[in-house]
Amino acid sequence: MEHYVRLTFLAAFLAVALHSYFATQFLVREKFWYLAFYGGLFLASLGVLFAPFPQAVCLFAGLSLLLFGVGGVVRCLKRSSVRDYLTGLYSRTFFFEEWLPREVKRQKRSGGSIAFAMLDVDGLKEVNDTRGHHAGDELLKTLARVILESIRGEDIAVRFGGDEVLLAFPGGTEEGATRALERIAGALSRFPFSFSFGVSEWEGEEDVEEAIKVADQKMYKAKKAKGNTEEKNSLCFFCVL
Repeated sequence: MEHYVRLTFLAAFLAVALHSYFATQFLVREKFWYLAFYGGLFLASLGVLFAPFPQAVCLFAGLSLLLFGVGGVVRCLKRSSVRDYLTGLYSRTFFFEEWLPREVKRQKRSGGSIAFAMLDVDGLKEVNDTRGHHAGDELLKTLARVILESIRGEDIAVRFGGDEVLLAFPGGTEEGATRALERIAGALSRFPFSFSFGVSEWEGEEDVEEAIKVADQKMYKAKKAKGNTEEKNSLCFFCVL
């Protein structure tokens, strides 16, 4: 009986360790730290297997408490690395390390595509300079809220830079991405600010990051063209929440 209890302890450790690894592997590029952590856990778990039974129970309880605490810390770190603290949009780390590799594999299996849209708020620097960074932050939060309300559940919105947002539409096309941006622009029509954008489509053959660069380049061209036709500071920026 005691033997089965010890094996149950070890099985529980293994299950928790595997779950922790797969849930957090995209956060850690240097796998040495995983080896150190799980190596130490393995050595400690030997005590559960070979120590006298009362000590083994105490050791298991202590290690369980340690894993519980570490798990809580990891969940907090994961939340902060997955979501941008200001806008609530996904982070670049999560997008490139977790979402994009997984979605690329899925679309390659099904022969699908991914449409990308890069958008940039027009005149955010002027807002920060004239009305303060708080006003600029409120503008970005408004934009993020409207975007999240306007896209599908399977789509993803990423805070790509200071005022740049990347949208990815699994199974989408350039035409579909453009229609989505038109919906977003329509929802933002009651707010006196605008954005420039560029769209591209990855069809499964070329480098997916190159497709993202294409959308980024198109956005900058659109922004430059708009800047050449509009008077500087011709728009009044503010946010209504």
